Amino acid sequence: MSLKTFVFCMAGRLSTSRNVLELLLRQKGAKDVKKNMTLSVTHLVVYDIGNIDETNSKVVLAKERGLEIVDEAWVTAASVSSDVIPMLNFNVMLAKSFKHQNVDGWWCSEKLDGIRAVWDGSNFWSRSGNRLNVPIEWSSQFPQVVLDGEIFGGRGNFQSTSGTVRTKKGTYEQWRSLDFHVFDAPDMASLPFEKRQVYLQQLIRNQKHLKLCEQQPILTLEVPEKLAAITAVNGEGLMLRKPKSLYIFKRTSILLKVKKMQDAEAVVIGYEYGSGRNTGICGSLVCEYRGKMFKCGSGLSDQQRRNPPQMGSSITFGYFEMSTSGVPRFPTFKRVFVGRL
Repeated sequence: MSLKTFVFCMAGRLSTSRNVLELLLRQKGAKDVKKNMTLSVTHLVVYDIGNIDETNSKVVLAKERGLEIVDEAWVTAASVSSDVIPMLNFNVMLAKSFKHQNVDGWWCSEKLDGIRAVWDGSNFWSRSGNRLNVPIEWSSQFPQVVLDGEIFGGRGNFQSTSGTVRTKKGTYEQWRSLDFHVFDAPDMASLPFEKRQVYLQQLIRNQKHLKLCEQQPILTLEVPEKLAAITAVNGEGLMLRKPKSLYIFKRTSILLKVKKMQDAEAVVIGYEYGSGRNTGICGSLVCEYRGKMFKCGSGLSDQQRRNPPQMGSSITFGYFEMSTSGVPRFPTFKRVFVGRL
């Protein structure tokens, strides 16, 4: 049985971490694994099919939609499709959001709006564990060690960077303007961050297309000023790392992201016609995010209003904060979400 058309979501307490189970599903060829019950989900994974928590909201929704509910044993027994591409065998460290914690003495770097990637010494992998097609000439001078970083094409150039990285047979000419900005060394996970940085400083020495992210100490009261300076030049935000921290293979509070606006993905479930100059065309997208409905009109171009994203498609939107009821405040359309690499 092939899992390549299946989209999974997980519910309730499991015997292993969600990150481990997600990695297993992706390694076995799953099309995608969602945190929430989006319209694209086809299968719900629970711990034990014989002992389902019928009150769990995801279980209730899965039964209402007639989705197949499977358990961990089913996932373990599923065969690996013969056409599954090899995947990265670990999860990268992911940041939590800065919520005005005390970060005195933490390390600060610019948050780059590019494509998160891991270099394993010979190949590039996306954050989801999929192999990226990179021209040999572009990475010919890279060292044969594991590096975690961002493929970056400059501030404000996410769309073009993403398009190049997604090209299956990209040429060096297409990749020439991109660089790999390194910020960590997963193979040195047990060493404190400062020692990992010394290792990287000794390793990265003017190789073509290879750069080391600059780290500077910061005080909590300096965060707003630093953020304003970065966003003023079209930067996305800041990354903050706890001193002497180890490399943790999951989302963690020892790594924080600071942005003026947060972003997330939502599913388009309808349209609202506009008024005034938008009469007769799309005024707002009606979207679903974590079971909540909201409208998103700001950020749509005239062309997108005339030809809005399809029903059932996902979009990336920005927002300032969540209301107490879980609805995004001041949502702004950013782009159609075509999936993570």
